[in-house]
Amino acid sequence: MAFTVIDSKTESQSYGGFPVSEKVKTTLQLLNMGDGNIGLSYDSSFSGVKSGQVHGGPIAINGNEDKVVNQTPRIVVSISEFNKSKSYASMHVRIVVDIPVLGNKTIYNQTLGGHYEESTGWAVAMKILRVLKIAKQIYGWNL
Repeated sequence: MAFTVIDSKTESQSYGGFPVSEKVKTTLQLLNMGDGNIGLSYDSSFSGVKSGQVHGGPIAINGNEDKVVNQTPRIVVSISEFNKSKSYASMHVRIVVDIPVLGNKTIYNQTLGGHYEESTGWAVAMKILRVLKIAKQIYGWNL
């Protein structure tokens, strides 16, 4: 199923210094998953003490919560300021990772939000096409 992106933000952080350092780049997308569900997808790359990339989702979000999403290294995702209506969703997301040698570090601290259509993917595209077809009939537009 295709999900509609409501908002997307990237945050880059650097920690430590020579000889122990870590660079982390994290992108979160706030998604309309359809049927009134909102979720997050993520992509994070890191280099330094440890190198790699992780991505996944969507993860359904239903309200404010603190959740341990990984034990080793420990990763805690905190959702606050959750707000959702029929056409708008927003939330503040904070991600804290226990980086080896460096300790607990906040790798993401952003508010995501925006307006969205209740439908997703092709349903939205078809709705737009219907509106354009009606506009063509009314105004004689040549599309």
